[in-house]
Amino acid sequence: MSDALLARDLVRTLGARRVLDGLSFTAAPGERIGLIGENGAGKTTLLRLLAGVDRPDAGTVTRPADLGFLHQELPFDARASIADVLADALREARADLAELDRLGQALAADPGDAALLAAYGARLEQAQERDSWDADRRAGIVLDRLGLGGLPHSRALASLSGGMRGRLALAALLIRRPAALLLDEPTNHLSPRLSDELEEALGAEGPGAVVVASHDRWLRSRWQGRHLRLSPA
Repeated sequence: MSDALLARDLVRTLGARRVLDGLSFTAAPGERIGLIGENGAGKTTLLRLLAGVDRPDAGTVTRPADLGFLHQELPFDARASIADVLADALREARADLAELDRLGQALAADPGDAALLAAYGARLEQAQERDSWDADRRAGIVLDRLGLGGLPHSRALASLSGGMRGRLALAALLIRRPAALLLDEPTNHLSPRLSDELEEALGAEGPGAVVVASHDRWLRSRWQGRHLRLSPA
């Protein structure tokens, strides 16, 4: 279970309050977990620990190397364009295909090279897990689902509203298909219709573990995964 996300006996104290006290859970590949609870229950704190952005006072987190965490802001300069964000989201898939092409040509010239065969097999498995051949089509579907399909890709991030930038950050993660995905209040910038589209996307986009934190009733009533309730200490 190398791509599982494991939290064991997590303790985190902020100020004088112990926010998390011995929390443990496992998110296996393909599993969807919804974190629910009121403000202050520790949902964001837990996601930050899982992502490695913050460190627990006690306990351990085991995470896959390829982990995606929905940040509040896109990690791009305001002068960057939508095309820049998409190119970054597609970078790993395109690198897979380019490397497979290079290794394939090398094997054609030397088909008995065991090291080349092993490298090709490993890269092929990675590309299959990422569904790299379908990445560009997937990008278009995700953008449409999140209401961004009609925007010119040349448009600068500075010209987008905060809600659009939040949806673009979410789209970039769904396009990239990391081995584990952490989302903090992903429906904040979504209409009810787009929230339903997000539910469909999370069910279809990739075999990795997904952990979503929300107090939104969408998560309480529509989320098809397992729920983990956090309560203020």
